[in-house]
Amino acid sequence: LSLVKDGDLIELDLANKKINLTVDETILRDRRSSWRKPDVPQRGWQRLYAQHVEQAHLGADLDFLV
Repeated sequence: LSLVKDGDLIELDLANKKINLTVDETILRDRRSSWRKPDVPQRGWQRLYAQHVEQAHLGADLDFLV
């Protein structure tokens, strides 16, 4: 489950370095209430990815390679 769905409008404000999801707050509230954290795989590349890949602003690299 995701808070952002296909067809949602996203506004990019490059001048102010902002990104806005233009979805009504009541819809987002409903999506948040039904969202559940996905299970982390028990082994393999998917587990390694889930546990060790950094966020984009940190380079989206494996944290143990730095």
